[in-house]
Amino acid sequence: MDAQNFAHELRDVVADLRAKGVESIQSESLIKYLDETLPSLGSPATAGDAKLELYKAELQKWVEEHKNAHAHSVELFKSVIQAGQSALRTAFLMNGGASVALLAFAGHLASIDPKRVPLVAPSLTIFVVGVLVAAIASGVTYLGQWFYASERARDRRIGFYLNVAAILLGFGAYVVFAFGMWRGYRLFARF
Repeated sequence: MDAQNFAHELRDVVADLRAKGVESIQSESLIKYLDETLPSLGSPATAGDAKLELYKAELQKWVEEHKNAHAHSVELFKSVIQAGQSALRTAFLMNGGASVALLAFAGHLASIDPKRVPLVAPSLTIFVVGVLVAAIASGVTYLGQWFYASERARDRRIGFYLNVAAILLGFGAYVVFAFGMWRGYRLFARF
């Protein structure tokens, strides 16, 4: 029983006694009644303490849920950054590897048939442009993250657009590689 219910019950008992014609209550009778009723109330602070502890537990649960959600967001963001870096690294290595391979082929071709070396130049140029596009995408990614770190909404919006540009440039590096492969195929078909 809480204190409010006890107060209502005590009032009802006193009103009932008055209705029965009892004009005064002996202090001894009131003390006896209170002694019988008080143990059911528990300690005076128990109800308030229980509510406070419940509130603390709910608050702690809320804090932990938000910590977990934040940690999840951070880990997801890290994985996105790592995947993007891996994709750019792959585009860089594909175009750079193809450039080196064509340079080696051009060097060998120069010793066998120097007149045909200029035929390698268009394909080599495409792969070198692919390396440049991948490098620019890496730089734009850095700028995008720098703008994202800002507190201002305008800078974050710029960061978003730079992020989109980095994605498009990264995709463009793959497209350039595919075009370079097609041109390389046409080059080797002549030999």
